[in-house]
Amino acid sequence: MGKLKLIFILLFFPLLSFSQLSAGVDDTINPGVPVTLTANYGMVGIGINTTDDGVEGPFPIGFEFTFFGNKYTQFYIGANGWVSFSPNPNAKGTRQPFGVPSSADYNPKNCILGPFCDLIPIPAGSPYIFYQTLGKAPSRNLTVMWCDCPMYNCMDSLATFQIVLYEGSNTVENHIMKKPFCSWLNNNATLGVQNGNGYIGFPVPGHNASSWTAYKQAWKYTPATADSFQIAQIPYDLKPLTPGNKLIYRWYQGGEEISEDQTLIVSPMETTTYVAYARICAGDEFYDTVTVFVHQIIPNAFTPNNDGMNDSFKILGLPVENITRFQIQIFDRWGQVIYESNKIDEGWDGTFKGKPCPPEVYNWMIYYETNSRKDRISNKGQVMLIR
Repeated sequence: MGKLKLIFILLFFPLLSFSQLSAGVDDTINPGVPVTLTANYGMVGIGINTTDDGVEGPFPIGFEFTFFGNKYTQFYIGANGWVSFSPNPNAKGTRQPFGVPSSADYNPKNCILGPFCDLIPIPAGSPYIFYQTLGKAPSRNLTVMWCDCPMYNCMDSLATFQIVLYEGSNTVENHIMKKPFCSWLNNNATLGVQNGNGYIGFPVPGHNASSWTAYKQAWKYTPATADSFQIAQIPYDLKPLTPGNKLIYRWYQGGEEISEDQTLIVSPMETTTYVAYARICAGDEFYDTVTVFVHQIIPNAFTPNNDGMNDSFKILGLPVENITRFQIQIFDRWGQVIYESNKIDEGWDGTFKGKPCPPEVYNWMIYYETNSRKDRISNKGQVMLIR
């Protein structure tokens, strides 16, 4: 992503919300105090390794899910883009896209095909398949994701899609970021559901063992009866599941890229806004901003009289989890250390060994380091204790 694109986003869409990516909460510090910034996208998915045309499981759904009138708490994953609630041992090795319904013994049953096509999730870079139960009861969802998964005999063609099961409503969604063209098996693929014996099935129109491609499409399957589903196209909305290392993070300051890490440490001398960027499975992009406000004035006096106002002396740098390797020391007029701490949220209350210190001028010094310990920074000054 270029600098001009980033500036365009910030200038013309300043109120745009990118809720799937969080750059963290705004912070207020004194000049130069180190702050740790971390970008977060969704929950980390559980990676699944499999064989070519393999079937893996069972895995926990995380809640009770009803499919064709039967209740399930576990599911299975087929390497070629399907989820089932039965083990389907005879489906191992099946790669030819089939039209639903299909009662053939070698085709998976009791399944969601999202889409079924010949994939090969075993080359270097695996796992390519991830799952996780997201959200909170009673509105959880199970998301199973194929991320940048190579298509068989078309290794440069990478498919990314999700099968999502919803608690309570028992609805199913397919969100397809990209299903590219592959001439192998005539580019055929199947999107749909079928029951446990393969006699009842509901395909997405135009996607039933036929040649098709898709980019940012989504479909919803809503149970109408125990043996039927209504299918409708819905807005594409990839669920926030982190697919291992197939997620790129970048940080920008003033339009310039400053890091390609998920976490970085900054020590601004003035108020600065940072932009976090994430790209998921070489496709969807998300942005979020965080501002570090710099309070230029370090207090030069405090009144520890327990009136709730200015009762302690401390350096600004909250929240605590954003500060790295901090230390503060307070010295009396003879150079004796009368207070020290490595917790920036703690302040000096004007005592030494539990006894009040006399009202006078005290010297203070702070130290902090980056995580790499390459940079050690210090600052010092004076503060008046007033009683």
